[in-house]
Amino acid sequence: MPNRQAVLAVLVAMSWLLNGGTTRADTDPMQACDTLATVTLRALPEIAAVQCGSRFFGYQAAVDRDTTDGETAYDYCPFLMWDRQVGLYRLYTGGRWLRKGIPWADGDHILHFVSPSGGAGTWFMPRNRPEVWNPAEEGQPDTWYSGNCLEPEVVKVQGTYYMYAQVQGNPKADMSDPQVTEAAGVDRIVLFTSDDGFCWRRASAARGVVVGFDAPAATVLHHQEVIYVPWDAEGKPFWLYVAAGVEGKSLGYVRMRSDDPTTYDWRKREPAGLAQLGNQIGYAKQAPGGPLLVRITFTGGKDGKTAPTLQFSRDGLAWFFGDDGPALLAGSDDDDKNRNCYFLALSTLDGTGELEYVGDNTYRALYAATTCSTPVAPEIFHSEIGLGELVLHIEPREVGGAPQ
Repeated sequence: MPNRQAVLAVLVAMSWLLNGGTTRADTDPMQACDTLATVTLRALPEIAAVQCGSRFFGYQAAVDRDTTDGETAYDYCPFLMWDRQVGLYRLYTGGRWLRKGIPWADGDHILHFVSPSGGAGTWFMPRNRPEVWNPAEEGQPDTWYSGNCLEPEVVKVQGTYYMYAQVQGNPKADMSDPQVTEAAGVDRIVLFTSDDGFCWRRASAARGVVVGFDAPAATVLHHQEVIYVPWDAEGKPFWLYVAAGVEGKSLGYVRMRSDDPTTYDWRKREPAGLAQLGNQIGYAKQAPGGPLLVRITFTGGKDGKTAPTLQFSRDGLAWFFGDDGPALLAGSDDDDKNRNCYFLALSTLDGTGELEYVGDNTYRALYAATTCSTPVAPEIFHSEIGLGELVLHIEPREVGGAPQ
């Protein structure tokens, strides 16, 4: 059996050559941007402004997958990372995957696309299948996590890939197994681990990653976002953000920190001011005054469309747009079924959250967007994955005539 990484290297090289041998970055990335916005941040004494340059390559520039086993396909909730050791971009998404003739073999699955350059039209699936099969289609419809699985977030730390996903609760689950401590019928966040980013082990068979609920059967978790923060003051570098609801009431987003990627304590949650659901967080590690957290999300834009935008934070709890409101990034130019941008991704190094630093207070990332006309059914069933490039330049605030 060939080594999986060796096979992947051959596929990457073939794709790179077929697409003209394009490189990951331009010599001057800001000059390549066609949309520019300046964000002033009076709340941060060390930073005067952040220049945001962006360009969007198209509403289906990353994933254009029209059918699955002859039926309509859809792709949404992307997650982006640059895998430094392997040398390629990984794009994990949620999407419909159908296998006719197999009971329950339909619905949301986690899919995986790669590209050596990140360029439009260079993305491909290394293998024509989801990352994990849902238990129901493998003959286990009674498990509490048997159904739809999506919203992948992948963090690679010390050679291990940790993939967090949202699983749809199964109200008809058989909960007689004494090792199972999870509640039935409520959405949870589950974990898979891998040594290569392809072959996954389920780490959440007995329970989801969040524990310590007061009312487990009445608590719903969804649209998680995860980063790895090595400077955490208490040695808890795994930060899990999750949207939550209890007894039918929305709590918005909360954050839990942990030194164990398999376990987060609900009782230690902290409210976090994240806008919109299902996006991705990064951080400019070398920013003046210390790391600056940068989250891509979406807001109302021009011509009645939604557009990508950014939130900023120092502590990961208090989040804000610019002083003059959200800065608009380049978004979809489609005027039909894929005109809006929702559920966005931002490429970071190994998925940890760290943004690529290109020097002189400048950072570069790709971003991906779920493009559709609305974020709900039935319109979202026409969704594709669009692709753009983001360049951030942080201007230090001058104190006494010199930058801080």
